[in-house]
Amino acid sequence: MKKPHVVINCAMSADGKIALPDKKQLKISCEEDFKRTHRLRNECDAVLVGIETILSDDPRLTVKEKYVKKPRHPIRVVLDTNCRTPKNALVLNNESKTIVATTKKCKERFGKNVEVLTVKTDEDGLINLEDLLDILYTRGIKKLMVEGGGTVIWGFLNKKLADDMYVYIGPMIVGGRETPTLADGCGIKNLQDLINLEIVSVEMMKPGILVHYKIKK
Repeated sequence: MKKPHVVINCAMSADGKIALPDKKQLKISCEEDFKRTHRLRNECDAVLVGIETILSDDPRLTVKEKYVKKPRHPIRVVLDTNCRTPKNALVLNNESKTIVATTKKCKERFGKNVEVLTVKTDEDGLINLEDLLDILYTRGIKKLMVEGGGTVIWGFLNKKLADDMYVYIGPMIVGGRETPTLADGCGIKNLQDLINLEIVSVEMMKPGILVHYKIKK
């Protein structure tokens, strides 16, 4: 299978949380990390999130001119199995093309810069990530940035589809048994299923740190 180079990028608290216990957005990154994130977006052909991120945070997923002069906005990809993306979601604006990846259940139509892409489902009834990556690659997307949420990140890690991961760790504790984490989903069942990482670099980015990992295949 040919696929884009997949880079996971996220921010988490010291206890691995990526949002508040009620799933509302939590600002974790510092200004320097925001700048790094937007520059990384600008280097990518597409940026991908799941529907829960759209519903909870309503992001634009574009590149801010504050951080990048003359930004090259990537294609925005939304994983939306049941086609729940609101028609007024910011990710559907005219700043860049958007692909809503869904299943045959979806008959929704959005603006002319939005494509509804039907993708096969996997064994769990979710969007088949291998199938999606193959389609994106054939469309010229060679570098893909995955920004969340936890279930989406877990899917890419669990299926060994990610290549690099950048994690900004903020000096805070959120807590909560049901609070969203960096990698949600079902988790591993056996020790041999551990997802092993190689630490490439650790950088102080006050008040937190940035860790760059390679995902071992």
